[in-house]
Amino acid sequence: MRKLVVVGCLCLAASGLGAGFSAAAFTRSTSVPANGITADALRNYFSVTPGSDVQPGTSNAVAGGDVDSLSIDLGTVPSARTFSNVFRITNVSGATRTATLTLSSVSQVSSAVFASSGSGSVTLAAGASTTLSVTTSATVAGRGVGTLRLGLSGSSWLYRDYTFRLDEAPQAPGAPTAAQKPAGRIDLSWPASSTTTNLAGYDVYRSSGGAYTKINGTLLTTLAYSDTATVDGTAYTYKVLAVSSGIPVLTSVDSTTVNATADATPPGQPSGIVLANGGGGGGAYINAANAGSISISVNLPANSLTTDTVQLTVSHGASVTASHAGLAGAGTITFTGLNLSGLNEGGVTISAISTDLAGNVSTAGTATVTKDTVAPGVPTANYTDNNNANADQVSGTAEANASIAVTKTAPAPTATYSTTASGAGAYSVLVAAVAGKPNPPTAVTYTITATDAAGNTSGAATLNYNDTK
Repeated sequence: MRKLVVVGCLCLAASGLGAGFSAAAFTRSTSVPANGITADALRNYFSVTPGSDVQPGTSNAVAGGDVDSLSIDLGTVPSARTFSNVFRITNVSGATRTATLTLSSVSQVSSAVFASSGSGSVTLAAGASTTLSVTTSATVAGRGVGTLRLGLSGSSWLYRDYTFRLDEAPQAPGAPTAAQKPAGRIDLSWPASSTTTNLAGYDVYRSSGGAYTKINGTLLTTLAYSDTATVDGTAYTYKVLAVSSGIPVLTSVDSTTVNATADATPPGQPSGIVLANGGGGGGAYINAANAGSISISVNLPANSLTTDTVQLTVSHGASVTASHAGLAGAGTITFTGLNLSGLNEGGVTISAISTDLAGNVSTAGTATVTKDTVAPGVPTANYTDNNNANADQVSGTAEANASIAVTKTAPAPTATYSTTASGAGAYSVLVAAVAGKPNPPTAVTYTITATDAAGNTSGAATLNYNDTK
């Protein structure tokens, strides 16, 4: 006869959970010879099979093993994403059961939930199943190693711990922009990566039609870079990658690309600078009549572009500036409405430069004109009667070298006679022959003005004479 020795009191619950004296460390069936008592295990309630998710860029499944031996490795994750079928869990018991999930020590994962419930707890009817869904972080990069615990709700010891790991790369930076600058420089800038933890900096890559090459010597910790190693006229394409700190060093996927062409060639020099509405001799003067609204014409060379900006500076004592868009090729532009009243009298310098979109500046084209807004003084005038049949004479003094206009206003008909004052200011001009009468005398009236070389005209002198001959 065999003898059965039982230590303590064995009480089997009617709930179907099996013997209640098993420890959490018991994961396999443990039999006591000849008594038929079996310790409980998680596999009595759930089965676990690897899902369809694979490590990015490979065909390797992210999970392997079963409910007792599962391990999870998401591999290198190049950007935040969701793995929706890491493994499948099925209720293999004969009753409704609730499974729980707890992920610890993996900050690179933002959530690990059952797909059907969207949480870390799911209730499954007998035979029902769901999958594990894992979403990686868009803000935390680097290597994550931890533990995923799958357990039976209501039990503190029916669970399994699975190793969990991944290498989360930083998020790609935002779309870069590129700006042409003088001497062929190209300035790049970009929005920051959303990664806030374990982000070390950025690398910039450039292509001129072939493979991309990293062009920054050391890792960039700012959001800008100036490319000065360019060739004039060469088109470049740029992209930016974010880089993690720690081990391993992880690199984001590429940002979007941006194109720019190096420009180190300045526009041609403006030339042919003249007053379009100048006064006086040759239309070359700034005078009292036009000083408040001057127009200046500038010739542009054949390599001009409509995107160029032409800047005009007019100066003498003070300065007036204006800008005008360039032309597509050679041609003439005109700056209008320039108020030069505040400039000093005398020699005025006009300078014009062209600047392209990259900031390259042409050499300056220049010209000098004279500003003279001071009118001559009113001339003096005398009348000489040279007998009835002979032309009479008006003479006097005025500003040296001024143009003299003598206009007869009486008797009719009116007429104008012109002459030029000498270098000493004297002038004399034969005018109309007036037949005077002794009684009553013939009234003769002339107005006399002087106009200087700049086109300023004096006030009028009025000459009245009674011709009696």
